[in-house]
Order: sequence, then structure tokens, then C-alpha cells
Amino acid sequence: MFHKWHNDYELLELNHDFIQWLFPTRSQGRNFYSTPLNPQATRLMINTSEVQQRLRRAYKMMLKFFGIKLMGEYGEDTEVIEVERAENFASRFENLTTNPHNNPRITRILLSLGELGAEEYQAPLVRFFLKEILIKNKLPRMKKSVNFFIPAVRDSQERQDLLFFAWRYDFPNEEFIWGNHGELARYKAKPVVAALLPAPLSEWTPVYSEKAKKWLSEEQGGYGENGWFQLKNEQIVLPATLAPEIVMLHASTHGGREMMEQQLEPHFYVPGLSVICKAIAQQCVTCAKNNPRTGPSQPPGKQPIGLSPMALLQIDFTVLPPCKGYKYLLVMVCTLTGWVEAFPTRTEKTVEVVKSLMKEIIPRYGLPLEIGSDNGPAFIQNCLQQLARLLGITWKLHTAYRPQS
Repeated sequence: MFHKWHNDYELLELNHDFIQWLFPTRSQGRNFYSTPLNPQATRLMINTSEVQQRLRRAYKMMLKFFGIKLMGEYGEDTEVIEVERAENFASRFENLTTNPHNNPRITRILLSLGELGAEEYQAPLVRFFLKEILIKNKLPRMKKSVNFFIPAVRDSQERQDLLFFAWRYDFPNEEFIWGNHGELARYKAKPVVAALLPAPLSEWTPVYSEKAKKWLSEEQGGYGENGWFQLKNEQIVLPATLAPEIVMLHASTHGGREMMEQQLEPHFYVPGLSVICKAIAQQCVTCAKNNPRTGPSQPPGKQPIGLSPMALLQIDFTVLPPCKGYKYLLVMVCTLTGWVEAFPTRTEKTVEVVKSLMKEIIPRYGLPLEIGSDNGPAFIQNCLQQLARLLGITWKLHTAYRPQS
């Protein structure tokens, strides 16, 4: 499907059952051949790297169908989660307005991302649609679907921020069915950014790129006498070249990513604002000294699971009480079944690993596809790594006693 349907927007538009295959959830869709997720299948899909890669590939394909892309071309950087308009956004937005049945598709995609362990992609996509609908006055037939988009976001803090965002930008209160209306009504936006800019806009000379001029020509608004483009909602469009000046702004306030966004968004439109603000906040030395992280810099990773018994092994040495010359135990665990193979050894040397693999594991179970170990001396020797390459075994090393690796 990825090869045949990619960029074939007519196929993606006219066929409806494929979305249940690409983005499974716990709910039954109209495609009754697609089985709803159960807890066991969900855990397996979360821990299978191939499934996760296919999920992200399907997500990128549907983003392009909607006229959206991940920041930085089409998402070659796997760390990128923020989204922006794609080059084809004008025609694709028109399609979204003409065919509102795509709104439930977006809801299902959001739900599936959350259930299958890719919840980091949820909030950026919802935030993008909120900005398009509430600030840029696009996608009018998608507005009521926001009531389904926001609750699909799993992270409670992200969900609360999205609620505040929607409420702040004049979402009709009588139509807003989520969140505590009393708390939302008491929410106060941060002070405007105009007083914090290092110089009046009249002293600046805007330089818009050819790409920016092209999409500005399709927007409702116009150029002022001073050369600035102002959108219909009175937002002034700041060129991407002014990013260094945002650094100067941050140096005078030392606000975080959300604070800078809240200060800028009511008055200015900045391409890639979320990514820029996040990068600036992370690179600020003063903020790093005064706002130390209390938790790990990166959450613990997920242990991949083999697709068949003994296909993916974890291996390590452990110490035994000395007995008849044996001091150590070489342990190998199948990540799919949990089956344990253990071999007493006299040393912790590479020769013990090679002997156990060649005389015990491979003759009985066949060649494993992947073996994981720490950076112990027995596992990093060149002869063992060369043997693994000759046998076609992927050997992955990780840091001992560090779950993040």
C-alpha cells in the first residue's frame, strides 16, 4: 500500500476501509476484517520496531494527503514531531473542506498514535489544526471536530494546554464541551510581546523568501506601507530570517517554550515557531543553570521483542559462587518467550561466548537475528563482532545499568 497508494490522493480519498488497517484502535471501525486491538496485541505492537516504523510511515503518508508535513522536509529526522504546512497545502485544505469525512479519519489517527505508543505526535498535530482553524480561519468544517481531537491526546498537561489554547482564541463557549469552564474562564494569557521586542517593527526591514511570498499570495491579508504582511486576523507575519531576534527576545525574559509561544502567537505568525522556541529555550545557558532538570534527560527506551522464538537474544555474564573451577554464568534470554539458557564458565572471556553460541545455541535453535549485550570486554572484541557479521547476526551494544540506552 505504501508504494502503490503513496501520493495517489484519489485512491486515499475514495477508499475508506484502509484507515482501520493502518491505524488500529481498540474500537471496531466500519472495516469488520480489521480486528480491534486487545491488550496483548497492543503490547506486542508497541515493542516491535518494524510495527513502529510502519506506523510512522503511515502517519507521514496521511499527513501529506492532508497537506501537512513534519518539520524539516518530510521527516527524515526521526526526532522531529512538530508539523507545518506542506507545499500542496492549498489544494489539500480545499479537499478537507469539501470532504469532512476526513475529520473522523484524523480522530482515529490520533487515537491510534496514542494507543500504539507514539503519543508524542498527538499534541503537535492537534495544535497545528487549532492554529489553522482559530487563528488563520482555515478549515471551517473541521471546527466542531476539535471536540474530538483534544480528548484523544493522552498527555494530560498537553491536553490542558490545548484546551486553554482553544478557549483563549475565541472558540464559542457554548460549543466547547471539554474542560472545566470555570477554570478556563479564569485563565489569563501572558502579557503581549510588543513591549518586549528589541526594536519597533517600523525600524525593521522584512525580507520574505520566495517560498513565503508564494503562500502569502494565497492568504487573506495584505502588505502594509512598511512592507510587513498582515493576515486577516491582524497577525503580522515574521520572516524566518528574524529567528536571531527571537533569541534576543528570550535573553530579556528567559521564558520557556510555551511562554514564548503564548507571547508571540496573538500578534505574530512565525514559521516553525514551536521548533524555534524549543531550541532557544534548550540552548539558553542561564535557563540551564537556574532550571535544572529533576528527571532523566531521556525516558527509558522500550525493549524490542523478537518476532519468533530465539530470534532476538539478550546476553550477559553473572557471578556464581566458585564451584569446581566455575566462577561465572553466561545467561541468554529470548525476548519473545522469556526462555533462559545458562552456561557455567571459568572466565568472562570472548571464547566462552563463542563456544556457547557455536556449540549450544546455534545447533539447537538456528541463527538468531539479533543479540543485545552491554559493552563488557567479552562482547566488544573484534573477533566476536567479525563472527557476528559473517553469520549475519546484528549485535547491538548498550550501556550497562542504564535503561535509557
